[in-house]
Amino acid sequence: MRKIPTSLATQHPDNADRYITVQQEPEEAFHSLSSQSKGGLGIEEIMIDFEGKLTPYHQTSQITLGLIQRGLIPGRDIFVTPRIPNAKKEPIFRQLMSIMSLVETNILAYKEMQYIAITETIVPMIESGSEVIQIQERINSVIELGNKNYDIQFPMNSIRVIPLIESVPALVNVDSILEEYARDLMNKGVELQDLRLMFARSDSAMSYGMVSSVLAVVIAIDHSLKWGKLNNVNVAPILGCGSLPFRGHLTLENIDSMYSTYAGIKTYTIQSGLRYDHGDSKTKKVVNSLKDNIHVDLKRHFSLSDIEQMKEYIGIFTQYYMASFIKLINTVEKISQTIPKNRDRLSSTKSGLEYIREIANLEEIAKLVQSETLKKRLLSIDTNVHCTVPRAISFTAALYTLGLPPEFIGVGRGLKEILTLFGREGIEQLLLYYPQLKNDLIFAQKYLNTRVSRGIVDESVRLEYIEDYELACEILEIQKIENELNEDEFYHTLLKSTRPIILHLMGRQKDLFEDSQEEQKILNEWIVKMGKIRGSLG
Repeated sequence: MRKIPTSLATQHPDNADRYITVQQEPEEAFHSLSSQSKGGLGIEEIMIDFEGKLTPYHQTSQITLGLIQRGLIPGRDIFVTPRIPNAKKEPIFRQLMSIMSLVETNILAYKEMQYIAITETIVPMIESGSEVIQIQERINSVIELGNKNYDIQFPMNSIRVIPLIESVPALVNVDSILEEYARDLMNKGVELQDLRLMFARSDSAMSYGMVSSVLAVVIAIDHSLKWGKLNNVNVAPILGCGSLPFRGHLTLENIDSMYSTYAGIKTYTIQSGLRYDHGDSKTKKVVNSLKDNIHVDLKRHFSLSDIEQMKEYIGIFTQYYMASFIKLINTVEKISQTIPKNRDRLSSTKSGLEYIREIANLEEIAKLVQSETLKKRLLSIDTNVHCTVPRAISFTAALYTLGLPPEFIGVGRGLKEILTLFGREGIEQLLLYYPQLKNDLIFAQKYLNTRVSRGIVDESVRLEYIEDYELACEILEIQKIENELNEDEFYHTLLKSTRPIILHLMGRQKDLFEDSQEEQKILNEWIVKMGKIRGSLG
């Protein structure tokens, strides 16, 4: 039976502790994948990331050959699984270059060990089966090009696509994506026996809110596993998750809640925030826990009515989240520019080599819900906002820096509507679907201070946030923490100290220093310190 790695190290820049250059990433990979008995972390797979990132063409072969030299066989002992760009969002040449790097690496590795090193590649922002098919054909065309120019020949489909599904509508409709993909393969005489696919907790949360993101992923796990069973395909989902609740909440302290919420996931990403801000010791314990527990036959069973109810909840939480999001995003985008960038990344401006995220499509959310009133409310939200949406990591970090952890946005008002429409039973059902909701909010509230954002964000959205917080605590019976009595006094001292600097940077307060670079340096240092305390930059 094919070995499925339980842990996947990534190159996400969500850590506060240090800047990792592209030159340091190979050693980082060797440390991550080396066994714990040899001083490594014991992670089973590495994602070399070309998406939105200035990853050198040769890094794939550099890491792969370095692993071979260390006695680790990629494709057998451990796994090298690059993420290539989606040609819809980045120039097609970058995608082709990335694919060629994979093919060249396989050629070089095969000469060393007569084994295919890279058998899969992650492709982000997949929304249809036809996209997967198109990318697979492009990969095959590059394999064919390699076969024409090298003395080593590889079969078509020797590098397979792992679709990374990120938007809430695509997650909810994942079975349709899989069906379209499988049908095309069948028409080509290719039998699909196993499939890995990846679900994003990070970007789906930024675009639709935390609760909507979690519910969509829970539905995606359910739908993909049921589809696999029906079609005799071994489906192995991967969860893309960071350390902060908004982006997943994979930590040693929360690992048991992850198993109950995301039962059915076969691989979890071990991102930089966990590895660097939580440290090697805790990371090793998380990795070992995954090895021990993930193959236990954990399942969740949802009826058709459960799924329909979750979709309705997605519509409810999305509407409140988006109503606040569109009033926040321009301010958050400005603050995000002050967040340290701890990897070498592409520019987010719409010129040249770009990496662009877009505002959510509420028409697709409206299609998911049954209530005509809710449909109208969703469609009435004007998302035509001129802005550049930052990466989810910078987005999350910016809101924490403003004392407004994004976990609460839209949640309290959503809970109130569920309580009104479905009673206490509706709340209890939500907690069955999302068991770690209270844990997520209890963690986030430790870093909340709504006074910090006064005069920085639109006052109406600040008041909405306060309402969300108070309602969430009341309905879920979470004990509120008064800001002045917060146990982490140092964190809140730093948080409050950032306010005058941010006001100045926003043009709303006089200069604090004659040297604006010194001001930016101080802000940067405080943002890093706060990130270390909470266990992740963003």
